[in-house]
Amino acid sequence: MEENQHSINRKVRPGLLTFLCTLTFIGSGMASFVFMMVYLSYDEMLIAMDDFKGQFPELVNIFRGGRQFFIASSILYFISLMGAIQMWKLKKIGFHIYTAAQIFVLILPMALIDSSMISVFEIFITLAFVSGYFSQIKHMS
Repeated sequence: MEENQHSINRKVRPGLLTFLCTLTFIGSGMASFVFMMVYLSYDEMLIAMDDFKGQFPELVNIFRGGRQFFIASSILYFISLMGAIQMWKLKKIGFHIYTAAQIFVLILPMALIDSSMISVFEIFITLAFVSGYFSQIKHMS
């Protein structure tokens, strides 16, 4: 009897929320890891960049942000991941954490690299995820 009462009170995570969180676990988790690895090996990466200057000018541009760009990006993506974990647990605070981190992820390149550096694709993806998560906020407490 007690087990049935416990299962009745348990909320079920909607499919869309599960899908969005899974994508965020993959995307933000990998981004946090990659940015941290670049931060830790920044000097070696600069040396390696000499070979790619002509082929990947946008990659060279990103390195203009310095080491602080990579550590800040890693931290912001980690915070985004923590927000998704909270939403996975159906905690509304996760939405606010995720959204704030993603806004700062969009602002960071403009602040540290170039004030005109803005990616329409990144804005679109961020808006799509924030909108998707917002549509699921009614399932969170």
